[in-house]
Amino acid sequence: MKAAVVVHQLGNLISNRSILENLKAELKDLQDQKKRVQVNLILHYEKLQTQREWLKRVDEILEQGDRFLNDYEGKSTCTNFLLRYKVGKQSRKMQQVISQLIEEGNSHLSAARDYERPKSRDDTIEDIMKALKNPSIQAVGVWGLGGIGTTPLAKHIREKAKEQKLFTAVVVITVTDKSNQEQVQKAIADELGVQLTNGESLVKRRNKLRQRIKMEQNCLIIVDDTWGELDPQEFDLEEFGVPPGNEHAGCKLLLTSRNMNFIQNLKGASKLKVFQLEALQKEEAQMLFQKMVGGVVEDQESSIVEEIVRSCEGSTSLIYAIAKALENKGPDALMQLKENTSPTKLLSFCLEQNEELKSLLLLLTIRGRRFINTYSIYIDMWAGVLKNLETTDSARKKRDSLISDLKAYGLVVENEKDWVRVDDYIWHTANRMDQQDRIRASMIFREWPSEEELKDLHFCNIHLVGDLQVPKRLKCPNLKHLLISRENPTIDIPDSFFEETKLLKVLDFVSFSRPNLPISFVSLKDLEAISMYQCNFGDITKVCELTNLRMLGIVESTIQQLPVQIRQLQKLLFLDLRDTHLQVIPANVLSNLTSLEELYLRNSFCNWKIEMSSSENNASLKELTDLEHLAYIEDLYVPDPQAWPVEMFFRNLRSYTIFIGDGWSRQHDGDHELKTLKLNLNRRFQSDDGIKKMLKEVQVLHLNTLSGVQNVLNDLECDGFPQLQSLFIQNNDELKCIATGSGNDPLDAFPNLESLSLSILINLKHICYGGPLTEKSFFKLRVITIEKCSEMECLFLKSMINGLPHLATLNVSQCKSIKTIVLIEGAENPPIKFPELCSLTLQGLPALISFCSSEGSSATDTPTLFHDKVSCPNLETMVIFEVSDLTTIWNEGYDAENSFWKLKNVNIKYCEKLRTVFPVNLSKNLDNLKMLEVTDCSSMTSIFTVMRQDSRIPGLQMSIPMIQINLTNLPKLDYVCVTEGFESLKKRFEKEWHAGLPGLSADARIEHERKMKKYLEEYLNM
Repeated sequence: MKAAVVVHQLGNLISNRSILENLKAELKDLQDQKKRVQVNLILHYEKLQTQREWLKRVDEILEQGDRFLNDYEGKSTCTNFLLRYKVGKQSRKMQQVISQLIEEGNSHLSAARDYERPKSRDDTIEDIMKALKNPSIQAVGVWGLGGIGTTPLAKHIREKAKEQKLFTAVVVITVTDKSNQEQVQKAIADELGVQLTNGESLVKRRNKLRQRIKMEQNCLIIVDDTWGELDPQEFDLEEFGVPPGNEHAGCKLLLTSRNMNFIQNLKGASKLKVFQLEALQKEEAQMLFQKMVGGVVEDQESSIVEEIVRSCEGSTSLIYAIAKALENKGPDALMQLKENTSPTKLLSFCLEQNEELKSLLLLLTIRGRRFINTYSIYIDMWAGVLKNLETTDSARKKRDSLISDLKAYGLVVENEKDWVRVDDYIWHTANRMDQQDRIRASMIFREWPSEEELKDLHFCNIHLVGDLQVPKRLKCPNLKHLLISRENPTIDIPDSFFEETKLLKVLDFVSFSRPNLPISFVSLKDLEAISMYQCNFGDITKVCELTNLRMLGIVESTIQQLPVQIRQLQKLLFLDLRDTHLQVIPANVLSNLTSLEELYLRNSFCNWKIEMSSSENNASLKELTDLEHLAYIEDLYVPDPQAWPVEMFFRNLRSYTIFIGDGWSRQHDGDHELKTLKLNLNRRFQSDDGIKKMLKEVQVLHLNTLSGVQNVLNDLECDGFPQLQSLFIQNNDELKCIATGSGNDPLDAFPNLESLSLSILINLKHICYGGPLTEKSFFKLRVITIEKCSEMECLFLKSMINGLPHLATLNVSQCKSIKTIVLIEGAENPPIKFPELCSLTLQGLPALISFCSSEGSSATDTPTLFHDKVSCPNLETMVIFEVSDLTTIWNEGYDAENSFWKLKNVNIKYCEKLRTVFPVNLSKNLDNLKMLEVTDCSSMTSIFTVMRQDSRIPGLQMSIPMIQINLTNLPKLDYVCVTEGFESLKKRFEKEWHAGLPGLSADARIEHERKMKKYLEEYLNM
């Protein structure tokens, strides 16, 4: 027993690094399990409270694990044996907890499977799967009424197709009547990982997507027509980038819609089979309801269940919502529904104990049948829904919690991050809420309702369209929230319009233009939130009289100057001035907004007053530092660095995006929840510089033409940039290196950095130089991009490579002096491994001869990019352009064991001396290859260098799948391959001979065909 304990403790001591790697893997498994359980939480709703408790425990251990890895991962090989023992012991303890949580998660997933779909659904799914497998059917359509589950069915088909490995790729496109060609193309590109650049024509994008889809041996494109309102003749799949069936027989379509006409008449959908998804049968709906509620329904309750299910009209979303609501109620809850089984009463029952949730659902409902950004919900909810909240941060968290609950009930669906809409059936039901309901909402357009209908409204959406007659007064004495927009610019609202809406809390104006706000606007003394979107009110001084205002949004609206009276709004927490191109904010206005917590300035005010200037009357940046509650600034642009006070520093900001100096885009496309700083300065930092203090906590940093900096780590003196996640440096002629190691108490340099981009740094010689760095330095780096750094001769020293275990993407381009990527100090030739490298791009590197070389390499050595000590086991994409001195990529004896076998895409262009691509040992491991493109390589003689009857590899068989091949302008190409086993390539060239060599002249193509056939006949026994 004691021996076992000793062995276990020695395990803690000896295998510390592997233990940490195992812990990291198990944390990832737990994260994946969490996602699976969350899906079931949303789709099935059973045991909701237990699942939530499990998710809470998972979040705690994930957070604990991340902290543990951050603290100890870089110390896994240290000589402190006591520390190594402690790390190993704690890691094993956490692994035990993780294993237990994963096992519990399996039970949650098993419980979800207990609520099986009704048999009619399974039969339909089985029929659809058979149709997708049928080679004579190119498109499958499924249509059914809203709320009965066409979208969930499409999701299930997607997962089933992946599970059965029917397709090499599955793409889902969710569309609405507002979807245009550009949006759909972007959705396809995102799913397939295709990079679409700004300025590309729609035709070029279409062709790029077609080529990418053709790379897949078989592909399923799912088009989910969310609303069934699209014109099938305008929605052309071929123009969006989906190849027609006669071009790619392996490309199948699955179309879902509420409109059978859309499916039957959709352009690009040939050889079509259509299925109708009918509402659940009575028995199936009852069985589903009873299973979800749990337990056996008593005889006296069965009639109630029948009535509830009948009222749900086959809508699985409402059945789910009611069943979930009953979970948290006593045994008599079902009997209480005896007299209240109409759909609207059932919906009210689901939300009766949560007024905030009910109000939010009604708010979303009156917004219409569209996806809504949760940002706008955040403003609308502030006063009309949320209760007893004092800060914007608490309001945001409350919003997220309520939306999560609505999704768990199945009442809203999510399109993408931050965009939600009400389920179609629920939307119709909510709009039919009984008038006796205490919280009422309505949409008004075309026809004005009666006073009786208006008097009890709490939420109202008025859309002024056509010749709608607007009364002098809106007689809604109980109205809390009003959204008013207009489509007809000739319709206006009278000055007395708001006289009888004095309880109004939230007011949204959309698309209004008039010289000033209505006179009665000032009577809205209880108003707490105003939003003006795409408006031009000229004078907005009346807003300043509403001193209870907490939130003010003026977005995409015309406004030249903020009125000085805005300083009176001392309760204001939130100010949004995005896309107004505001020119003037009077001095001492911002400093008086003493409660302000959030400020949004994208494409807005930037004329900040320069200190000590008496000629300006604009706001100064120093006013912002007086706002002690300010926690969030988005897109603060300061084109003149002189306007930034030297000592200025924000102590309380939780996140920000700040641009200092000109030349920056006036909006940030990255994560606005991080601390982002972009600098373009011509001065050096001073010891008391506020910017220098910000650098110690910044998470995303862009540096442009920064003066007086040769070494980022040493010269900026920012404690190693402990919080920095992304670093971008460009246009600097002084910078020589990013970090220098030091033997005297070295810092952890960039311990959290994940992305590094260096561009146009004409004197940069090294990323790291000098003494060794700590093991935590650069440890998390995943993406490196180097461009136009003309003095660099190598990217990394071997001593740094050991600290880059997570590098996934490496792009090096237009660096004329780079000879090698990794330089090994000394004459040794140790193994070089990039375990997570997935994408490699080498472009415009005329001096490059090897990926890795040692200082003792002979000048006469044959220049090979990868020698057999270089290993990239996860590399999927390799791009090599304009590497003019390169003669071979892998040497003939390259040992391909566990390296480069995941290659999917290989693209080689303009490599003048390159003679071949794949050597014999590597060729046998290209099972995953999908795209091969070799163009404009004037010395290329072969693609696969495989010798006939190779004695070293007896019985060699190549297993290369059907791939997309493009061979262009290869004048010396004699053969693609010489061996048995290339049957798929043989068929490819037989079918697409001329298409494969589009760049050759007719004579050259004929000669090439003669040579090719000779080899193929001789070695493939054609």
